[in-house]
Amino acid sequence: MRRITDQHIAPRVIKQYLDSRMTARLESLGLQGSQGPYLLAIARNPGASLKEIAAHLMVDKSITTRTVGTLIDMGLVRNESADARRYSLVLTGEGDNAVERIEETFSEIWDALLCDLTEEEQRAFESACAKIKARLNEEAGN
Repeated sequence: MRRITDQHIAPRVIKQYLDSRMTARLESLGLQGSQGPYLLAIARNPGASLKEIAAHLMVDKSITTRTVGTLIDMGLVRNESADARRYSLVLTGEGDNAVERIEETFSEIWDALLCDLTEEEQRAFESACAKIKARLNEEAGN
């Protein structure tokens, strides 16, 4: 039973660690750590809709709508769709700058988090995470 409990708790602990570290490091941009993945998803999928971003991040569309709305209000993202009912999301220049900072920060935080793992263990961890994400995407129909 302990193994199942630890496996259930570990991802939450890692997410909380990443979010708190990211928020602390990105305060100067007025960002919270939880907003970083949205900016990264939009950067990697320019022109994506809210539905596509929600599917990519595997989060609820209503959360995506609120978060992206905040990022638009902050001037980091804009909707290029001529149809007000549809979104075609792209980063602004300020959003591009934020993504550079987020990528650097994510890298530094992950390096610190994984520093006790050997290179082989890090590759195994990354491989396991990729397989789990692929399985979850498959189940979600993405």
